[in-house]
Amino acid sequence: MRRSFRLAAVACALGLVVASCSEDSGDGDTADTTAAPAEETTVAPETTEAPAEETTTSAAAGGDNAERDQVGLDYVGAAEASEAAGEPVVIGYVNQEGATPAFPENTVGLEAAVDYINSTLGGVQGRPVEIKKCVVQKEEDGQKCAQEMLADESVQYVLTGTLVLGNQPLYDTLAGQKPVFIGNPVTTPDFLAKDAFAFTPGSPGVIQGMAIYASTMLPEGKPAKAAVVYSDNAAGQAAYNLLTKPILEANGVAVTGVPIPDTAGPQDFAPAIQAAGAADADVFIPLVTIQGCIGTYDALKQLGITTPVVTTGLCFGTPMTEHLAQTGEGGDVPDGWYFGGYGYGYFIPGNPEIDAYLSVVEDFGEANGIENIEYTGFAGPTYGNALTLVKFMNEIGVDNVTPDAMRQAALAFTGPMYGVVGPMACGKNPLFPSLCGTQMSIQQYKDGEWISIADGFNGKPIDPSAVTG
Repeated sequence: MRRSFRLAAVACALGLVVASCSEDSGDGDTADTTAAPAEETTVAPETTEAPAEETTTSAAAGGDNAERDQVGLDYVGAAEASEAAGEPVVIGYVNQEGATPAFPENTVGLEAAVDYINSTLGGVQGRPVEIKKCVVQKEEDGQKCAQEMLADESVQYVLTGTLVLGNQPLYDTLAGQKPVFIGNPVTTPDFLAKDAFAFTPGSPGVIQGMAIYASTMLPEGKPAKAAVVYSDNAAGQAAYNLLTKPILEANGVAVTGVPIPDTAGPQDFAPAIQAAGAADADVFIPLVTIQGCIGTYDALKQLGITTPVVTTGLCFGTPMTEHLAQTGEGGDVPDGWYFGGYGYGYFIPGNPEIDAYLSVVEDFGEANGIENIEYTGFAGPTYGNALTLVKFMNEIGVDNVTPDAMRQAALAFTGPMYGVVGPMACGKNPLFPSLCGTQMSIQQYKDGEWISIADGFNGKPIDPSAVTG
């Protein structure tokens, strides 16, 4: 069953194709803020706004989270739990939010991380971390944000959340001057960016891994035909044309793909699924948003299609669970579906870093009165990126942090990456130079249980780079 917070959690789910999450406010202006299949089954137990005020429930404040906090301390290289003070160390941060699509959960993850870093992990060698944020809502905002980051001498590097717009000019402007750490690579400019580093496999790892699994490892048997419905945006087009179709065809699978607009309503999914030939296919791969996942589920049920489904973690968001409850179906997510992810996932316990993250973000939400906190989606990977950047700065020394020092730290980083499966090898991917990680996971939800199929838990993650070169 689904791991749940005391607060109701509304998720955009682990993002591997662009999620169409929404946000109530934001005008695009910048703002400075502080602050192979296995049978092994693992079952999970039941269980943005900036911080309103500083509160801690950690070991540093005399709380009972010493074991959890030790996970973070060990990762960032801090000797003991402590609060940070003094002159801040700045993280430049660029994220797409306040428009459509938007990814505000990145900011939730980053703010939860910074709050925890400053209250418990000792900041960067005792000094607090501060976020300098710039918002992207349209293509030209990427250039604007890049210029702002270049002009601020306190910013030595830039972390992104998720960008569909403005990422190319951002990378072009910053290349060779300030390195960019790409939180969640989902479009071609992300994959090919120079002087940029991504510590998750992003779409290339996850989408290609799903295609490999669907075409060569599916327990239902090797498929002859595959049907795909994909979001008609830059990320969805790349996911289908660049990452999915070539692998399926290389493995002898005939594939039909049908694009569907981000603005599609529930009534639009049945025709798209029919046009893709899902009824007669041996595997169906939806590459859509959480809203699209819900539309897909309803359409498959309406059409009586029982073709095996392999999809991304976007489809295990809380809105899907709520929809199933509202329709009387029950269960966390559609039964029998396979989900691609970054190696571990939120709903199977046992990875100390993910378990610690879930505890921290729950405390962050409670302490700051944030209802419906988005703890899944891109929030978790962004949290992990923040801790990794602090790890680098601790290793470099707080007074020695420069663009080149951060660049060299990334190039030397071999992992493990917080909450992500597999080794890191920055600058060595011949196809996608920004990607440091390549391995991904497949998990299945079956009969009310989350099952490790090929992931970090059972030691069988899929590495598309070993297949594609």
